[in-house]
Amino acid sequence: MSKLPPKSPHCEDNQAANKKCLLLYSGGVDTSICVYLLSQYYGYQVITLTIDVCQDEGVCQKMADKAKKLGAIKTIVYDAKKEFADKYISQVIKANGFYDDHYPLGTSLARPMQAALAVKVAQQEKVDAVAHGCKGRGADAFRLNMVFNYLLPDDIELVLPINDWWPTRQEEIDFAYANKIPVPVPQDNPYSYDDNILSNAINYGSIDDIKEQAPEDAYKWTVPTQKAPAQSQQIQLGFKEGLPVSLDGQKISLDKLMVKLNQLGGKHGVGRMDMIENGLYGNKFRWVYEAPAAEILITAHQELEKLALPAETLYFKQEIADKKWVKLAYKSFFYSPLTSALMKLIDETQQYVTGKVTLQLYKGKVSVIKRVCANTLTQLDPKDLVSQETMDKVPYGFEEYAFASKHAEVIGQHFSN
Repeated sequence: MSKLPPKSPHCEDNQAANKKCLLLYSGGVDTSICVYLLSQYYGYQVITLTIDVCQDEGVCQKMADKAKKLGAIKTIVYDAKKEFADKYISQVIKANGFYDDHYPLGTSLARPMQAALAVKVAQQEKVDAVAHGCKGRGADAFRLNMVFNYLLPDDIELVLPINDWWPTRQEEIDFAYANKIPVPVPQDNPYSYDDNILSNAINYGSIDDIKEQAPEDAYKWTVPTQKAPAQSQQIQLGFKEGLPVSLDGQKISLDKLMVKLNQLGGKHGVGRMDMIENGLYGNKFRWVYEAPAAEILITAHQELEKLALPAETLYFKQEIADKKWVKLAYKSFFYSPLTSALMKLIDETQQYVTGKVTLQLYKGKVSVIKRVCANTLTQLDPKDLVSQETMDKVPYGFEEYAFASKHAEVIGQHFSN
């Protein structure tokens, strides 16, 4: 028999006092059930906050409309795609941010941002409590709770309905169907999705069985390679100081570029990741991700860095600084002094990473086929070689930058200012 959720001992008191709770709400299984639990089992009037960092246009408003049908007294949709791209995804690109070589940190970075925004909205709405739908599997609950516990004022309580209950995924699905709570998965195939413009994370259901191939019906963004187009597609990405600024010669904002590349890459089967992930607590578990845009952009970015950065700089940046930054971000230290300092180091290298990369998308693979870099260290013309006179002007320890006069000039200007 399925385990039922416990009723809060404060339920009647909350009802009598007309207390309000802000729910960080996505419209998935957990948060859909949370609207019901917070109202019926905790006694709160529920306000939902949906932070839109999603790939699918309009999905957040649809989820907000559903929340009203579930009993929410007010729904708020906050469009954060541009903020997410400019402040968070930009750093992932510059740091070549694949955790465990595959996961592009989509949820790992979205959660701290969403929690911080929720605290601001909670204060504006003058609620008595804030809630989220994470149970604690993986690291999402830790990421949210850490920010909430740090930023929430003392008069706003943190409520964790799913954590208090701790159901299996199937128990959640059965409870939802029994109480006529609409959830976005069939009762006999309960996958969990957490998607934003950086990645779509998929788990639960038959995906948990590591002995079996991830079922095809679990994927939402990408086609299998056998169904990808027989004709390859070429795209050109333009970068300026480490960040993409154009697609096929047309300027485009990073948030819109992410959406576009997820569509293009997904059509060609690009961006599927099936991995055993080293979890936050030392545990290991299987996750399946879809991240076409991340795979395309990081492939191009790494290629430009190979052209522009001298060997020792490239090694330290990609093998030490990048990987440490990624681990810190994954482990919820995104706002720590070390993470910030590493990004400053990474930013220093990006002044040289400007150029264009032409990529081929074909049957699940991204291939670099053309490269143009303003600061390339390949195929130097003899007239660009640094003379001994120029080398004498370069400060000790910076000789590796002085392959060509343009790099020596940059260093010289830096030290003369």
